[in-house]
Amino acid sequence: MTQKNWLKGNLHTHTTNSDGDDSPEHVAEWYHEHGYDWLCLSDHNHLTILEGSDAEMAKWPLLVRGEEVTSRNSSGPVHVNGYGITELVEASDSADIVTAMRENVERIIAAGGMASINHPNFRWAFDNRAMMQVEGYKFMEVFNGHPFAHNDGGGGRASVLGIWDSLLSNGRRVWGIAVDDSHNYITEFGPNLSNPGRGWVQVKAATLNQQDIFDAMAEGDFYASTGVTIGDMVANTREIQIDIDTETHDDGTQTKYSTLFTGANGRLLHESTSISPAYKPTPLDGYVRATVYSSRGTRAWTQPVFMD
Repeated sequence: MTQKNWLKGNLHTHTTNSDGDDSPEHVAEWYHEHGYDWLCLSDHNHLTILEGSDAEMAKWPLLVRGEEVTSRNSSGPVHVNGYGITELVEASDSADIVTAMRENVERIIAAGGMASINHPNFRWAFDNRAMMQVEGYKFMEVFNGHPFAHNDGGGGRASVLGIWDSLLSNGRRVWGIAVDDSHNYITEFGPNLSNPGRGWVQVKAATLNQQDIFDAMAEGDFYASTGVTIGDMVANTREIQIDIDTETHDDGTQTKYSTLFTGANGRLLHESTSISPAYKPTPLDGYVRATVYSSRGTRAWTQPVFMD
């Protein structure tokens, strides 16, 4: 049996090829220096491809192909990331949000890629009702590190996790990703800036190459995180068990964890404070996904297991 390992990557990154403030080369170096195995440079309507000498590439993580396909004429921001595309994707110029989203997804798939719906609560652009009218995307962002992504919702608007649960409960097979959406690298780091290092995915793949990474992502063989690390995980229709890699602080105190198992319609199925939380699904659950919360404020999200 082929040994698979967790490979850390960021799927939403900007450079000076769009609205980032540092060059693609230096952005790639930042991620390599901070322990990332792979990286997608997803500039707005630009396919950023880095080429360099062996010495230069040794300073970068594995770079996978991507683009943030950005419709600028729609009544709200419609940003759809395309992963693994073979060519630049031209964004829809439709003024209608659903049409723009649908056309962008279709064009990404036609270019050989997988589509992700980005930050639905950014400028309160759209919700699950709009997303239910679009077919073909494999991913949505359940955490986006941009300071104005409004991940938790508010004022009557659903959180992105609420949107995810609504889609899953209505039969959509959508995987959840966490991303940086990073833009700011050379200025100070702060809560009002779009800095790197806030959200990522850990993909379980046999080798560090684009095809293996995207194959694993397509199957949902990954988890999303803002800082919680999972050592191992079993996830099937018979059992879900998570082994959390615990953190110990300099003063000897240990981070505490709570894990919530969620089913159809966002229903809480089980809560655990163990570092090896487990749950046995039932056919009535519809699907089961887990969210791990740490006392440091970080989280991790597993992908849903569907009971059918």
